Amino acid sequence: MKIDNSGYLFKAILLTACGILLTFFPGVLAWVFYIIGGIIIIGSLLTGLSGGEGGSLFSVGMVGAGIGLFIMYLPKLISSHIAIIAGMVLVIVGIVQIVKSRKKDLSNGMRNVQLVFGILLLVAGIFFMFNPFHASKIIRILTGVLLLLFAAFNYYVVHVINQRNAGNISGNSNNASDNIIDTSGVEKPDEINNRIE
Repeated sequence: MKIDNSGYLFKAILLTACGILLTFFPGVLAWVFYIIGGIIIIGSLLTGLSGGEGGSLFSVGMVGAGIGLFIMYLPKLISSHIAIIAGMVLVIVGIVQIVKSRKKDLSNGMRNVQLVFGILLLVAGIFFMFNPFHASKIIRILTGVLLLLFAAFNYYVVHVINQRNAGNISGNSNNASDNIIDTSGVEKPDEINNRIE
């Protein structure tokens, strides 16, 4: 049976584009937000000015214009507060990892690895929270690289699915008669005789 890999391929292409934009061209990403917000504002204003019964569309248009303005403001909001938000998340995850390492009885040195990982996350989170101006660029680049790694993983999944599909096609072509299922619902005389015996 052939497995569909189009979803993984779409995710891989999307993650690659976002990762490249975020890592190397952050200004382009901000312009995307500006364009989307501008389209929403223009569409909302046209909707509000077109009227409607009792001016009901005017209030909807104004709400849409407000959403468009918020979307246009998102790049500034994210760039100014991303380091603090990421720092808080890393601190929480680091504390959780430290607590888990102290409670669990892990063998093969995994307990120490988890403890060190938690401490590193905690230190990185504190650094990001109290040094937001320099950390925001680092976070942006790390996020872009992480997106590219996820994209590479999805490309790998697509490759594995293609190999399995090729193996299924060549493997099933020899025994095609074995894969035929009788769905007629009519019992054959041999099967009835076998049941009686």
